[in-house]
Amino acid sequence: MSLVHVVCLKWGNKYGPEYVNRLYAAIKRNTTVKFRFYCLTDDRTGINHDIQIVPLNYANQLDSWWNKISLFSADLPIPIAQKIFYIDLDTLIVGNIDDLISHQETDIVVLKDFYHGIAQSAGTVASGLMSWNHRQYKHVWSEFIKNPKAAMKQAHPHGDQWWVEKNIARHRFWQDLYPGQVVSFKMHCRTGLPPGARIVCYHGRPSIPESATQHTKDWKFKMGPQPWVLDHWKD
Repeated sequence: MSLVHVVCLKWGNKYGPEYVNRLYAAIKRNTTVKFRFYCLTDDRTGINHDIQIVPLNYANQLDSWWNKISLFSADLPIPIAQKIFYIDLDTLIVGNIDDLISHQETDIVVLKDFYHGIAQSAGTVASGLMSWNHRQYKHVWSEFIKNPKAAMKQAHPHGDQWWVEKNIARHRFWQDLYPGQVVSFKMHCRTGLPPGARIVCYHGRPSIPESATQHTKDWKFKMGPQPWVLDHWKD
């Protein structure tokens, strides 16, 4: 297949440059597929110079995660119709991802919200890991940027993933396509890394480094430190 364009997003100071650099290093360790790595950001300080920087031109106009909608902009410096593999910074790559990164699908592939059917506030689509062909869904951005304040107000109290779900009628889920390979740290790693896991998604606390050394108490569960995390979160 042609080159895969792996994209992450760093906005504000929630995540330092080490998150970008370690995600890039993890993907290099865990795929044989040819890829180019991009970071959409408002601050490139400390980011590996092998990573292509894409400025967040609307960062001052959008709230927090809403910058993610710009991933669908036709102006992204990626050739038309080539594959975009988007991944959140708070994601741990723990095994070979060749099948996932090279997956061919007509429709966008997204996460099924890990709390779907468990928490009343959870929707269906989660946007932490997505794959589609560039410009396939350019309307997601063009409709949003016409009136961002109205769109954000309409989505409240939800966020970017609500907008993605609202504006893309057909989608596939990673968890259905690759059962057991894309997991939630809080939902699936309470007793260690599940066999067969390739990608571990974090959402909320703990952060990746916290999860390796600290006890976690969240919602209905408790878990101890998971030192195996540091085997995968490294330069």
